[in-house]
Amino acid sequence: MRDDLQNRLLAAMVVKEAELSSATKLQLLKFIQNEATDSQVKSLILDGEITSLDESAEQVVNDRFAVSEAGGRVATLRKSYMSHAGVGSPVVWAAYRKIRSKFDICTKRCGTYEMNTARRQGCMLTCKIAKLSGEMSAAKKAGKAMEAAEKGKQLAKAQASMKKFKAGFKKRGAEL
Repeated sequence: MRDDLQNRLLAAMVVKEAELSSATKLQLLKFIQNEATDSQVKSLILDGEITSLDESAEQVVNDRFAVSEAGGRVATLRKSYMSHAGVGSPVVWAAYRKIRSKFDICTKRCGTYEMNTARRQGCMLTCKIAKLSGEMSAAKKAGKAMEAAEKGKQLAKAQASMKKFKAGFKKRGAEL
């Protein structure tokens, strides 16, 4: 039951972020919520389209989903899901991310409604490093030595976090 809910939430996010008309999005969201089988939801996540599936096709979709990045993300998101949408209200989490994306370019660039996967964390760190580098350069050009020094400290800390993050991936033999 929990996996089905996670798959449906992920499919809803895919539909929400798609470049479709509001009427089409609403129709797809209603279909996901009320009619779609678990295999159809997985097919939407994998291929971006709703399809009618027979039993053999459902098995193929389920196998593809299990080894896919999306399936891996859903399988490893149980703790993340609980910390975001499961413990509190999904509406509050979505509202928080929407507000944050208005004020933080990194949140917007790395996926406003995306779950906090390793890919998103890497994107957030990369964006933060780029943002801090720019702010430090601007402070140096403006002759604000104290501000530049503070941004330099923040940048060094972010770079150390990125190094640690990448080392963890390398140690597991994974790619970012």
